Amino acid sequence: MIRVISFIALLACGAALFWWQSGEDDSFPEDVRQQLTGRGRVLVLGDPALLQTIEGAEAFPANGPIEEALEGIDGEAFAAALVAANVEAVLIEKASGSVSVPAANVRERLLSYDYFSELRGRALSPEFAVYVPSLASLRTDARAVSARIARGILEGKEPPRIGRFPMSMREIESVEVMVLLRDRGRPRLWRSARGSSVARALVTASTVARQRWTERQEALGGPLSVRLPFLDVEISLLEEDGTLVSRSESFIESVFHEGHGVAYAQPGAWRYLLPDATREAGGGSAIAAYRDLFSNNALEAESFERPELRFYRLTTTPLGTSSAPLGPGPDRLSPNDFDLDEDDALVDPANPAAPTP
Repeated sequence: MIRVISFIALLACGAALFWWQSGEDDSFPEDVRQQLTGRGRVLVLGDPALLQTIEGAEAFPANGPIEEALEGIDGEAFAAALVAANVEAVLIEKASGSVSVPAANVRERLLSYDYFSELRGRALSPEFAVYVPSLASLRTDARAVSARIARGILEGKEPPRIGRFPMSMREIESVEVMVLLRDRGRPRLWRSARGSSVARALVTASTVARQRWTERQEALGGPLSVRLPFLDVEISLLEEDGTLVSRSESFIESVFHEGHGVAYAQPGAWRYLLPDATREAGGGSAIAAYRDLFSNNALEAESFERPELRFYRLTTTPLGTSSAPLGPGPDRLSPNDFDLDEDDALVDPANPAAPTP
């Protein structure tokens, strides 16, 4: 009997050892694991063995140009070095080094989960983070085209066929484009739309912005046909910069930097504050900005643990500007006469003709 028990215990120990060696019992949050799976070459700031259990991902050692860029301060040079080496993602292990305040170089900025215009976060946890090179790499000609097309749609012209857009704007990717109208620097109306390409999202956002101005033209200073020559039209790409795996207040405060807006998604809708609005609403606190966003959307102030909500950081990337052809117009509007309602500024891709409820 004792021999049988010993044999069973030996089998159990062997199974446990196999389980541990197979990597199934690892410390990766599922969100982080999903973002690494199938990525190919991954630069690891930490232990390269972390990728042994990730299917379709292999650790890529920092070569000369990448190592040099990590120790420098130029985020663009670092992103360019990643692209040149065909590195598709960066895995950051927070335990891999300390961070000075403020961060002294690209490596320390990555360890502090900083904002990079050239990189986008995918998943952020207290222990790990995943960044990838940004997709907002439209050519100069495409940037000029985006603003010109938006102004034409706002004027009432028919949108060009998608095939007429530059290739960089037709590439299939899930994106969100914002169209904003400014009057002497003051935002008057904006609308954003999600689409399967920059071109499609731009057309939808411009069309809905024109419709909204028509609905509110008395409050916005008159018909758009009269006001538009005096308004700047700005086009921006709205991008996610990392899903928050942890919802602790201390973690949330630590990962929001200048250039980030607070955001959350729920089934059928997504809500956010742009980076400038986040700073204004939160006074430097991401938690306070989130609570303001909750209040604006009829949620309780302490909604951080609601399982149906996904929290993420938002960034804006300017794509182009069409300056007012006739320059600043007469001051017809008071500072309060604008249409920036967070509740109806978003367009549902399933029903692009109407704002989300």
